[in-house]
Amino acid sequence: MKSKFLLLVIFTKLALTSGILGQTKTTKKPTQIKPVMETPVEIERTAKETPDQYQVRLIMENDAFGGFSDRYYTNGSRLEFHMTAGESNPTRKVFSYWNDIFITPSETTKYLQGFAVAQEFYTPTNITKADVSYGDRPYSSRGYFSNSLTTATEDTSITTELELGMIGPSVGGKSAQMNFHNLINSPTPQGWDTQIPDSYSVALRTDIRKYYHRFFGTQYNLNLGNINTDVSFGLIFRFGNVDKTPGPGSSALQPGPPILHNEGNGYWYFYINPGGTLQAYNATIQGQMGTDKAYKSQNRSSAFSNWDSFLNNPTPDVGERELQYRALSEDNGRNTLQRYVLFNEFLVKGTNNPYNIGLNYLLFNNIFNGAEDIAFTTRVFLLKNLSDQWEQIPDNAKALAIYSIFRPEGGKLPPIVRYYSYEILSQFILDPKQRETLLALLREEVEDRENKTYIADLKRAVGFVRAGFVSVSNAGFMFGLHYNYQTIDFQSARGLPQQHQWIGFQLGKVF
Repeated sequence: MKSKFLLLVIFTKLALTSGILGQTKTTKKPTQIKPVMETPVEIERTAKETPDQYQVRLIMENDAFGGFSDRYYTNGSRLEFHMTAGESNPTRKVFSYWNDIFITPSETTKYLQGFAVAQEFYTPTNITKADVSYGDRPYSSRGYFSNSLTTATEDTSITTELELGMIGPSVGGKSAQMNFHNLINSPTPQGWDTQIPDSYSVALRTDIRKYYHRFFGTQYNLNLGNINTDVSFGLIFRFGNVDKTPGPGSSALQPGPPILHNEGNGYWYFYINPGGTLQAYNATIQGQMGTDKAYKSQNRSSAFSNWDSFLNNPTPDVGERELQYRALSEDNGRNTLQRYVLFNEFLVKGTNNPYNIGLNYLLFNNIFNGAEDIAFTTRVFLLKNLSDQWEQIPDNAKALAIYSIFRPEGGKLPPIVRYYSYEILSQFILDPKQRETLLALLREEVEDRENKTYIADLKRAVGFVRAGFVSVSNAGFMFGLHYNYQTIDFQSARGLPQQHQWIGFQLGKVF
């Protein structure tokens, strides 16, 4: 009996403990199901919160990458850092007023704040000349820092960027290009001392990309400021494994949006982007706004090209001779041989010019040919020719010849050297009175030019075609390779190339 009673007690305790009897199971039930009840709420809250995103992107462009000619827009580089911009972000608060004009925000809209540093270099057609050639693009370099906001949906991106920077020698274009050319064993650029001078820059840029189909979209770009004021429009055709995501921009000149990427959702595509730009102002071509320290070689007239008029000595052939001298002065960087033939025809033959080809070429090069850098083989030939006639050359001409052959690289021809070149040439082709008058005019011209910088006229309409490949991996690694073709953006002299090509690449990572 006792044993049965003991078994009953033990069974009762086990039942109570396990919840078979009593309320133990009922009181513990909420504790067990509570996590199950909260999980959907937590998932819903997490879905509404966009995780912070950070990314870096590097864009590099150079005409040397494709083996193209070194001219016009010759180099550009840009380093960017972007991060998610929350509602309290100052950049988002300011720029979103403008961006929201072109887009309808939603809960899935992304906002990315960006910072960038960049530089651009521009050169004329022939970089071996110390002077800018007739009707060519000026030397200029531009650097800036920028702050941007990108507003992006599944098929549209708006990127607005405010930049502060400067244009001129302080950007460092001369040393950067000279060092790079020495590294790759290319000709040393000679004319950077003629570049457009220092001035500060402020600009506002907006890039709009809209995709109507994953393989087709449009692009608009607006620049306002004292460096560039222009508007561009383009079509974008692409093919690949991509949805309507606008993807990253392709050029340092029009960088566009950063890497647009969702974790675990990579994409790749090939694209072609034809379009055009209408320019209102470009400081890398036209120089500073309102400056009076500029001249255009297209409009220049040297004292030597119209000396008959200055001397008030009209003759029947004055007009023809002025045209000949002007043609001799109009160096477009590609017509050296033709103009040297003119030089020999009108300033050597039929005159008292006693110099041989060695000294005459140096005079021609200093006065009419932009002080072009002389190749090593040509220097050897000129030295041999000068040595054969050394005793007959005046002392001032000897000193000029030695300096002209061995002058330092990468700098302007000193005005005094050009002045003495005129003097040595004119002493045998003009009588003393004419020569004295001409040299006085030349001295005034040299002094006036020394304080001025060459600029060019703007070409209003510019066409471009861009093509390339973009890949963004599931983990957020980005690689892009881009080809660029563009018609020239300035009014050029006849015979200069009317287009330019370069290649660029991008590397980036989303964190």
